[in-house]
Amino acid sequence: MKLKKIALGAAAIALIACGEAQKPVTQIAAVTPNSTDDQKFAYMLGAQFGIQNFSNLPWQTGEGIDEDAVVQGFHDAFGNLNDTTVKIQLTQDTLAAVSRRIQSVMRERYFSTQPDTNVTKGMDDKQIRAYIDSVRKAQPFTAAPVVKNEKVTFGENPTEQQKFSYLVGVQFGNQFYSIGRQFQTTFDADYFVLGVRDAGKKVRDTTFTMVLPDDTLKAVGDRFNEKLKTIREEMMKKQQAEEEKLKAEVAGLRGDTLANGMPAKMNFKVKASGITVKAEDLSAFAGKKLLMFYFSATCGHCAHAAPQILEIAKEFAPKGLTTVAIASGGNNKPGIRRFIDDAKFDETISVVWDEGRQFGELYSDGYVPKVYLVNPDGSYKEYVAFEREKEDLKKEIAELLNGKNVEWKIEVKKPAADSAKAPEAKQQPKKEVLPPKAKK
Repeated sequence: MKLKKIALGAAAIALIACGEAQKPVTQIAAVTPNSTDDQKFAYMLGAQFGIQNFSNLPWQTGEGIDEDAVVQGFHDAFGNLNDTTVKIQLTQDTLAAVSRRIQSVMRERYFSTQPDTNVTKGMDDKQIRAYIDSVRKAQPFTAAPVVKNEKVTFGENPTEQQKFSYLVGVQFGNQFYSIGRQFQTTFDADYFVLGVRDAGKKVRDTTFTMVLPDDTLKAVGDRFNEKLKTIREEMMKKQQAEEEKLKAEVAGLRGDTLANGMPAKMNFKVKASGITVKAEDLSAFAGKKLLMFYFSATCGHCAHAAPQILEIAKEFAPKGLTTVAIASGGNNKPGIRRFIDDAKFDETISVVWDEGRQFGELYSDGYVPKVYLVNPDGSYKEYVAFEREKEDLKKEIAELLNGKNVEWKIEVKKPAADSAKAPEAKQQPKKEVLPPKAKK
């Protein structure tokens, strides 16, 4: 999901978990002296997310939080990330529209509370804060509904308040999943929900006492921060070892190289795990007039390009074009299948997974999407800017199907006499815009 986040109260740790599918909303979790650190940490996250959002979002947006809708959104999103049969009740388009509306409302309400310098002339800081607070309290506000602690099933016309609250819960679920994966463990969603529920009680009634006091929550957070440091250090060592192993694996697959250092031909012995077809490598695609789409399931640009790739594949399949989509190694099967569903891929496109990262190591610079048009002899042309090159690609596909092999003319700039060799195909730096350009 690529929605612009509202002010979510994430833990200080920028923290992905295998988890369980949705459980009943009825709480079965309870923090006791015998609770594990993992359970306490999940509770702490729920409490932090809840306190910050239930405290801040209502006055920022003018809408009280529907706690039951938040919890339902959390369960649906977290369940969907672990089991694609669990569905989000609101469409991505609806959630995106809600996000845009809330962002607009938040901006308007914020600027409306900022006093003109003529108003604050002669006021001290305390008086200015009091004035802003009075203006904020005078803004229109929709109270939160009564908490029923029940499962929420949306009808045809949920209210804007319900949709907004559900969006907050969906973002909670995505973040909780991400945090668990970062710790390489499964955090119990019920303890997170317990923390969220207790946070709601605390916001509604300041005399309510949380199950774990602040000092205990801080201690748990500190322990997990240290744990994360250790995990990251171990992961870096493991990654370095895997990279060395991968380089050794692909050394014998590279063959002759082009002027830019890339392999001169596609090696169809490269390993690939089947997703929509049975496969252990790319050998089923050897000798074909082939369109290859290399993507990441978490890449916004890839999601935008995918339906266009499908359109091209459908246009030219009757004339002899074979199309294969290769998911980069950093993905997982549930994520890839969600991408396939969203892109509405059908039998026109075979989907495999670069699980062993061999394809990416040989044919990619780390950025996606990439498109390749491959001749029957394995020589190919790479299209690094699909959006700009789409019409050229379609023209060259038509020529390939009529018997003219595609040619990749690589221009290598000569270095200045007093300088080092410049990169042949310099990539533009990654920009944080929607949709983001993901790395493999």
